[in-house]
Amino acid sequence: MFKKNLKLKNIFLLGFLFSLHLAFISYINSSFLSVFSGEKNVSLIYILGSVTSLLVLSLIPEILRKRGVYRFLLFSTGLSLLSLFLLSVLKSPFLIISIFIFYFTVNYLIIFALDELLQIFSQNFSLGRVRGLYLSLINLAWVIAQILSGKILSKFSFSAVYFIAFIIMTIFFLVTLLSLKGLNDPQYDKAFAWESFKDFFKNINLTRAYKINFILQFFYVWMVIYTPIYLYSHLSFSWQEISLIFTIMLLPFVFIQFPLGRYSDKIGERKMLLFGFAIASLATLSLFFIERHEVWIWALALFCTRIGAAIIEVMSDVYFFKHIKRENDEFIAVYRNTGPVSYVLAPLVAFFVLYFVPAFNFIFLILGALLLYGVYLSSTIEKSDI
Repeated sequence: MFKKNLKLKNIFLLGFLFSLHLAFISYINSSFLSVFSGEKNVSLIYILGSVTSLLVLSLIPEILRKRGVYRFLLFSTGLSLLSLFLLSVLKSPFLIISIFIFYFTVNYLIIFALDELLQIFSQNFSLGRVRGLYLSLINLAWVIAQILSGKILSKFSFSAVYFIAFIIMTIFFLVTLLSLKGLNDPQYDKAFAWESFKDFFKNINLTRAYKINFILQFFYVWMVIYTPIYLYSHLSFSWQEISLIFTIMLLPFVFIQFPLGRYSDKIGERKMLLFGFAIASLATLSLFFIERHEVWIWALALFCTRIGAAIIEVMSDVYFFKHIKRENDEFIAVYRNTGPVSYVLAPLVAFFVLYFVPAFNFIFLILGALLLYGVYLSSTIEKSDI
């Protein structure tokens, strides 16, 4: 696969580097922000960042047509570098919060660009195989980061972790600059943002893929923001213990996504999505009942949630990309806005949930129930849809 297309190899490397930097800081962002804003206001910061991301994502197709994906990725990476450096050195609450919102938005631009590049250079290969291997590689980065981040946080501050992320993204910038120059962009569609949305949701398969991915992203948002807070502030786990728990938790993404992607055509997305949502739901519901300070119990329970999530992630992507063409960049923008939409709605829902429920762990009970809807949604896929 890589021998026939060296640029695809470089895109995989970029995906790994981007995920590595992201993994170093994603699980500490909420705790870092709570130092400057208070625990209750973290949700509002994510909501602001997500609204900004949605507005910017609507402009991407027009920017790609004018500038091309190579320049777009370089520019976005430069903004990310600046944001990460400032987050590592500044101490002002107002500046930290403002820059974090800006950085949060830029991440979605980079994710979009990488998706577009992968779509361009994977046309001659099995979609499931390419997507499965790509997801396995970027999730390997998450595992590596979790192994290292706990040790770093035990000796250094949050600022040091953001500076390490800055160094990783510097390498990302250089690889992009040197390896993707002279890239030939496809002829992008010229649909306006609102027309893209209308065309997208007229297609029942794309609509279903969007809903499935939205539930998954909602799950990720609650887990990324509130699980570290719950473990650290409510169950008194140390960051080294949390790092070990999260390392074990993320292993399913490394080991099962490539085989699933490779054999997705034989297994069928419907069956695997049903199984993925079922196991993720049951495992998440079980978290509500775990109140002990035991590393192995939490590691095992969260590991089971990610078995389900890993299955859903790769099958959702395979299902979606089977139903679009390479020039449908505007459809990718719609599909990927499930991330920022989730970061608007999930913290907003959590804000009210935490206000009314008697204990913090009720978020797992509600989240597990939401995942059950994914079981129903997956059951509506028919053979003719695949």
